[in-house]
Amino acid sequence: MKTIAIIGGGWSGMLTAIQLLEKSKNIHVKVIHSEQSIGLGSAYSTTDEAHLLNVPAGKMSAFQKNPSHFIDWLKNNGYSSENIEAQFFPRYIYGKYITELVDYHKKNKLLEFIHAKAIDITKQESAYRVLLSNSNSIRADKIVLALGNFLPANPKSKSTSFHLSSSYFQNPWHTGYLKNLDLNKDVLIIGTGLTMIDSVLSLKKNGLKGKIFVVSPRGYTSAAHSKQITYPNFYHELKGKSLLEIFQIVRRHLKFAETKNSSWQGVIDSLRPHSQQIWIALSKKEKQQFISHIRHIWGIARHRLPLTTYNEITILKKKEQLEIIGGRIIDMQEKNGNVSIAINLRKNSAIRELVVSRVINCTGPQNNYAELTDELVQRLLSKKMILADDLKMGIKTTLNGNVLEKDEHISSDIFAIGSLLRGVLWETTAVPEIRVQAENIAMQIIDSIE
Repeated sequence: MKTIAIIGGGWSGMLTAIQLLEKSKNIHVKVIHSEQSIGLGSAYSTTDEAHLLNVPAGKMSAFQKNPSHFIDWLKNNGYSSENIEAQFFPRYIYGKYITELVDYHKKNKLLEFIHAKAIDITKQESAYRVLLSNSNSIRADKIVLALGNFLPANPKSKSTSFHLSSSYFQNPWHTGYLKNLDLNKDVLIIGTGLTMIDSVLSLKKNGLKGKIFVVSPRGYTSAAHSKQITYPNFYHELKGKSLLEIFQIVRRHLKFAETKNSSWQGVIDSLRPHSQQIWIALSKKEKQQFISHIRHIWGIARHRLPLTTYNEITILKKKEQLEIIGGRIIDMQEKNGNVSIAINLRKNSAIRELVVSRVINCTGPQNNYAELTDELVQRLLSKKMILADDLKMGIKTTLNGNVLEKDEHISSDIFAIGSLLRGVLWETTAVPEIRVQAENIAMQIIDSIE
């Protein structure tokens, strides 16, 4: 019986394990995971009911071929409501859904959980040996790298010692920044993405009376979802076009939607099923141009907020309890029990100084594998068992998730899923993409050993 080692027990890793177990009775699946919670990852570990899914429930099924699976689970567990498919449920409820799926498959004797951290992989004839942090090791015929999200990179600052400060919180997915919080003092959040929204809501829920400052280079914040208004598919117009032409065509459709009193959100959503194909067709230079000039605009249009959450954030801005600043941090220093911040403003290059009680890093997971300090990643890179992506987003793989090794040789035994494929597929971390990747990898593995 062949052994499949899955390194990482977040949602992408567990969904791959579930697919393997449901499609074959002749494999032994070992999930290596150092965290306590299985399947939840950083996104679904939250217990805060204010942290909502950013995708409507109707699109959150764990199984592509059973699109109503999550909706059916909601109804069976008493969460029925009018137009349930369009509702944005708290993420902890989706966490319950995941946990129930995991618990069901825990009964399978072909599934084994190993509570440790993988720190190295060595090739041994036709198999592999995975070295663990507890000094043990396991043998595996195939390996799936489901490493999930790494901590955000530390912001640049003249005083790098601040990164060791107890007033600085590199991990925004851990609630440590809420402990011993002086409710009357101001707080700074770095980054304006969806994780920032979570942190703002948690801070206010815990009674913060001070002001929340948020800084990012451009100062953009996420837009809101609109009512479910569809827009005609125009992907055929984009095929074979350059990035500039694509940008112009999309802008034309946005203007047309406005004349028809339709929502721009519908235009963006019509591209959603084709975003990977659009990305793949771009040249390397065009991808770099997108990352430099369009990525942030796409981010606020694509990664939107439930309307209730958007309204909460808007109210905080109007009350001047929340201020978004466009600029770059120059320095952060601890002074007299507070944190002194210097920001180079985007609009006029002036220097603005703030005094806050703590700083929370919400800049998003570090995707540049060449700069990661993770022991497993460093060792695999040094042996060229994985290669850092040229766009500094994940690692090099095929479109199907096969890892590229030394000299860009395609591995038939090591696969990657989720955030590791960011440079290859761009859209790769949401449930609609993860469930497809998990099934595809499972089928590749099973077809190769049965």
